[in-house]
Amino acid sequence: MERVTFVCTLTANNQPTQKRRAMAVEMIVEPKWVVQNFGNVRILDCSWTFKPKADVAEYKAKYYNKFGVGMNELKNPEYLAEHINGAAHFNFDIAYYPTEDERFGLYTPEEFSSYVKRLGVFNGDHLILYGRGKDGGMAAASRAYWTFRYYGYTQVSVLNGGLEAFKLAQGVVQSGESMISGGNFESKSVDNNILAKLADVPFGNLSSIKYLDARSKEEFIGKVPIGYPDSKAEGVRCKDAIHFPIGEVCAAKGFKKKTDCDQAFAAKGIKVGDTVVIGCGIGVSASAVWLAAARSGIVAKLYNGGVHELAYKAPQHLNTKG
Repeated sequence: MERVTFVCTLTANNQPTQKRRAMAVEMIVEPKWVVQNFGNVRILDCSWTFKPKADVAEYKAKYYNKFGVGMNELKNPEYLAEHINGAAHFNFDIAYYPTEDERFGLYTPEEFSSYVKRLGVFNGDHLILYGRGKDGGMAAASRAYWTFRYYGYTQVSVLNGGLEAFKLAQGVVQSGESMISGGNFESKSVDNNILAKLADVPFGNLSSIKYLDARSKEEFIGKVPIGYPDSKAEGVRCKDAIHFPIGEVCAAKGFKKKTDCDQAFAAKGIKVGDTVVIGCGIGVSASAVWLAAARSGIVAKLYNGGVHELAYKAPQHLNTKG
């Protein structure tokens, strides 16, 4: 899938070495390909376990932009129990920070780079991102994928099916922490073309755009509580939002074929070249739909704030249920 060329250079001792030249990579790669190209990629475990948002003030005082402290204290037990051999952990509780309005606030490019360097990532690395569990872990992996794309890094792919699929392909796993040396990753800008902020979305007139709500059916119709008891919202979703759950693009073991995803989008009146905004509760499930849309040639933007932001900042737009 990936075309890689090698450039021969000389070290200080006149010993030849090889450096990979960045080439276009696939958005989604299969586990067999990763096993076969294991030595030419850098792998990040993006597993994340849902938990309540941390206290904003407490997090800011203790962990904001203090990545060394976070990596020492906010360890993920799933990662420690088992992960792909040599993979570092891209920890959502460190890579992002909580704000009053968003579950996953976005750091500046310089700050994000400081964290990613600690994961051993070098500019030009082909990053393989994976998750685990439900839907093959595609939601978490896609969230990390969107994040790297937001920071302008395009040499990145999602491992279809995640950890379980990798093991079935005879991939090697380990427990504990991988020994990681620092990298030189550097992001200098962000791609605001793939991000939608609250002010960018006409929530009072969603019929004028295509806004996809990626939450489950139970959440979309209000069969389960919205999850924000202090909100003044009278409904559970926005009027004229199009229900498009992650199951439209992902099966139990990973992403569906592109042709199947194309058909799912077409069934909602969405075609190649269309622009859509995709949201969910906190911006995780929506990321998988965003990735599938981008693969299908749809111009997609992720609404990072999601229902979490709407519930507190613009509850009047959560006015529909049933």
